[in-house]
Amino acid sequence: MSRYARVTAAVFLIALAGCEPSKPAAVPAGGKVLFGKKKEPAAGALVVFHPTDPAFEKKIGGKPVGTVGEDGTFTLTTFEQGDGAPEGEYGVTVQWQKKAKEAKFSLGGEGGGGGQSMLNPKYGNPSQPFTKVTVKKGGDNQFTLDVD
Repeated sequence: MSRYARVTAAVFLIALAGCEPSKPAAVPAGGKVLFGKKKEPAAGALVVFHPTDPAFEKKIGGKPVGTVGEDGTFTLTTFEQGDGAPEGEYGVTVQWQKKAKEAKFSLGGEGGGGGQSMLNPKYGNPSQPFTKVTVKKGGDNQFTLDVD
């Protein structure tokens, strides 16, 4: 391969790498998940923001998620821990499961695995999210989610 061909190929590959679509920036977003009539924190629940546009989900490479802390708050993560979510419309699901009892040594199928859901199944259905929210640059982007 001639030097000219190698240089041309290198320039082409560099240009091609530069054409990769960039991911949209995440903006700070999060909120609170409160459970039941007493509005207690749903500590340990998983909050998932499902982009309403499948092409947008593909562009950002997944879904923003957050885990609810002891105080009921969560911060979304999309690309880096706690970075928030890109601007857009999302359907929201919450999954919260009882902690499985610690298993003692057993050869049977008992113990271990995930615990039983503590929420009405309607909160965890990604094909029919229980609420929709819009994340906006410069907006508050703090969402309170009441679940039972």
